Amino acid sequence: MYKLFQKSLRVKLLLSFIGISLLPFVLLLMYTLFLGEAKIVKKIISEQVNKTDLVISLIEAHLESIKKEVGFLSSLDLMDDLLAEDIDKRISILLSKKVRDLELDIDLFVVDKDSKIIASSRFEYLSKYFNTLKLMQERSSYTIIGEYLYIYSPIYASFERTKIGYLVLKYNLKNLKMYLTYQDGMHSYIVDKKSSLQIGDYIDLGLKLDKEEDNKIDDDHVIVYKKFSSMLKDFYIIYAVDKAVALKILYDFTKFILSISVFIILVIIYLSLRYSKGIVRPIENLTLATDKITKEHDYSSRLEVNSQDEIATLTDSFNKMLETTSLALENLEKENKLRLQRFIQLIEVFNIIIQTKNEQECIDISIKEIKKLTQKRDLYFQKEKKENSIDIYVTNFEEEKKEYFGSISLAVENMDDENERSFYASITSMIALQLDRIRLINKTMAASNAKSAFISNMSHELRTPLNAIIGSAQFLIAYEELSDAQQDSVGSIESSAEYLLNMINEILDIAKIEAGKMEVYKEKINILETLNNCYYMLQPLADEKGLDFELNSQNLTIFEIQTDPKIFQQITINLLSNAIKFTKEGFVKLTIYNDKKYLYIEIEDSGIGISKLDMLELFNDFTQVKNVMRKQHKGTGLGLSLSQKLAHILDGDVELFSAGLGYGCRATFSLYI
Repeated sequence: MYKLFQKSLRVKLLLSFIGISLLPFVLLLMYTLFLGEAKIVKKIISEQVNKTDLVISLIEAHLESIKKEVGFLSSLDLMDDLLAEDIDKRISILLSKKVRDLELDIDLFVVDKDSKIIASSRFEYLSKYFNTLKLMQERSSYTIIGEYLYIYSPIYASFERTKIGYLVLKYNLKNLKMYLTYQDGMHSYIVDKKSSLQIGDYIDLGLKLDKEEDNKIDDDHVIVYKKFSSMLKDFYIIYAVDKAVALKILYDFTKFILSISVFIILVIIYLSLRYSKGIVRPIENLTLATDKITKEHDYSSRLEVNSQDEIATLTDSFNKMLETTSLALENLEKENKLRLQRFIQLIEVFNIIIQTKNEQECIDISIKEIKKLTQKRDLYFQKEKKENSIDIYVTNFEEEKKEYFGSISLAVENMDDENERSFYASITSMIALQLDRIRLINKTMAASNAKSAFISNMSHELRTPLNAIIGSAQFLIAYEELSDAQQDSVGSIESSAEYLLNMINEILDIAKIEAGKMEVYKEKINILETLNNCYYMLQPLADEKGLDFELNSQNLTIFEIQTDPKIFQQITINLLSNAIKFTKEGFVKLTIYNDKKYLYIEIEDSGIGISKLDMLELFNDFTQVKNVMRKQHKGTGLGLSLSQKLAHILDGDVELFSAGLGYGCRATFSLYI
């Protein structure tokens, strides 16, 4: 049967018709038998859960309002009558009226401190003793005894705030019946788990009530229960719906569906047999013909059209498809061979060109390979720009632009095939890229060698004699008896040598950074301690110029950070010394603060300021701004540039702000926390 189904389109159509026709019926029946009951039960549970939530909220709100009413009555000035020897009847009248207004099975009475009832909504309670008052005081403002809920509130004298008694409300829990549902097939009741007190339409369902809330389905009922909170914390509300009543309509509908199912199935089978036979016959004829074409690979053959229906349209379309396919296969085979050949050739040329070491070798090899591809022997490279040739443009890295390099005498424009023109254009682009690569490598190597030589000479040839000069000058000043003029001359030698040594050190630091050789050693540092060291180190310079030098850390909320202490201190000292250097009078203010992401070290001064045009150039290497104090303070123009580069190494930044010349300056060193 399975093999017949696999091979026979007629059987497939027959079974498909039957299956598609029966599918809605079967789905409806399955839904009715299986899912319908589950959905109805689920809906019942959902409705009952909503009911329990609603009823619990209503009951708890009702009891809370009763409690507030008791508290309100106990606070009335009228209750001061309890202090009188002959208690006024006004309190009992008030309590009786309140009971009538609430229209509930309740009692209100007032108890003095000796547990004696001295006022009540019922006359028979007067002069009796309320023995449970002490028990209520030990718990809270309410308690449940038997089927009654007692709510009480202390009464205080209004003029001296001393306790003179209690107002007690005796609430019959049977009042809660008004919140329960009473209808056929549904049982709703409230039960106290401790005392087994039952309120409402009780039915023994064998529930354990061991959870705060749950639902359960047994053979006869759909059950939902939930526990109260607040005053009725040991009580549960239970809803039980009879399944027979809830599912009666579903069961009746299922019986009806089953009763007519045999007739529906017979009709479906008859219609499927009738229509599948008429549809399959012309398709079988078409299938036989196409099988023959496929086996013989004869795409020139055509199928006969014997009808005028959709099958005839399909057959005609199939004949046209055979014709188009035959032609397309021939063209595609030719084109694929050509494209594959060209692709392989292009890869081979690329591999040869990228191995060239200099410009001349690159051009010679390229001409040689193009000659192989075109079979032309008269190809050559020329520097002059001529028509009907392939132009090569290379990059001028100094001016950052493309410039003409030369051309190859190959008339690409005369080629008819667009793909062929693109092929040779790709080779030209590869030649230009290789020439750029060779030029860039040569330029980079030359710059690197020059820079390495310079740094080497600076470090070995200059630093050693400079240290010797500084040492000798210091020795002369300290141990030789020199005149004032001689000391000035030796001091000038020492300061000039130290200036030159500092400049060399800064240049070497920048070279290390650019070469990626600057090493960072991060450790936990105390921010205030480190900045205090910088502050006290530069304070003599500020005092010498009479500047107001201030350190402010009021808005600092973190006191330790993980960073390189040497680089951190170097940046701070650079910025502080710049501020002091270019400030004649006024102040230099060092402020430390932070937010959630960054630590900020802000240095503000009242110095000469910076113009907006100069601001753009200050962070470039060897850049100095022309100003009135330039002659007094020599510099290399590397301080700010070096500080910013060092800050970037620490995942931070250095920024500079100024409103213009004469308006001071503000430098901010930000560091990621």
